[in-house]
Formats: sequence, C-alpha cells, structure tokens
Amino acid sequence: MRSIALATLLAGSAALAGCMTTAEPVTASNTVCGTYGYIDVNNDGFITGDEWNTYRSNAYGFWDVDKDGRISRSEFENCWRGGGFYRTAYYNPDYWTNYWTAFDANGDGYLSNDEYWSAAAWTRIDRNGNGRIDSDEWVWWPR
Repeated sequence: MRSIALATLLAGSAALAGCMTTAEPVTASNTVCGTYGYIDVNNDGFITGDEWNTYRSNAYGFWDVDKDGRISRSEFENCWRGGGFYRTAYYNPDYWTNYWTAFDANGDGYLSNDEYWSAAAWTRIDRNGNGRIDSDEWVWWPR
C-alpha cells in the first residue's frame, strides 16, 4: 500500500514539475509603458552610457502609447508615474516634470525620438560628469 501511495505521489510531483514556468524577467509595474524593463540592467546602482542608450533605443515605442511617432507630455507623465524602469529605492514619481523639462529640448510639448533620453538630457542629469548616473543624480537634480 505504501509503495502505491509513494508511486502516486511521485507521479503527481512529476506531472506538476512539467507545469512549472520559468520566472519572467523583471519589468515595469506599468504594463503599457514599462514593458521594456529597467534602465540599470545590471542593478549596480549606476546608469552607464550604454545602458542609457540601450534603453533609449528600445523603449521609445513603449512610451509612445498612441503610436503617433512622438511622446506627449501626458504619455510621458503617465509612463513616468507608472514606474518600473528604475529601482523603487532611487525613483520618485513626482519628479517627472524635472525629466520632462530636460528631455523636451525644443519646448514643443512632445518628445521626438531625438529628444527622448537624449545626450543633452544625459549631460544635465550626470551633474558630476563622470560618465555614469548614480542614485543621487537620478533621484534629484536642479531644474
């Protein structure tokens, strides 16, 4: 009787093991804008130029929610407030206007692909000029 129960238990366990799925990669909590994932890919607390440029080139389409080829102020705010692209400990959803101001270089109320996470924005955020953005620079910087 014990061997039958053990065999049944093992067969059930094997069947359940086949149902297991692999863990999904860490992505944004905002499923519309942030499905690309985090900027700080290696989670070392710094954003390198490569990480910035990779995020910039891959995530623009996610933030352009209505797919009109540009990101409006409201799309940007909604995506920024949705979070998920940067670790919660280093992120303040209320600072979206600082980043909007840095990104919307021509002040037209929209971000083109050239403005979105641009080199000019990088320069304004990387205040100490060391080629990487640390958590202090990311969390707060002057307008």
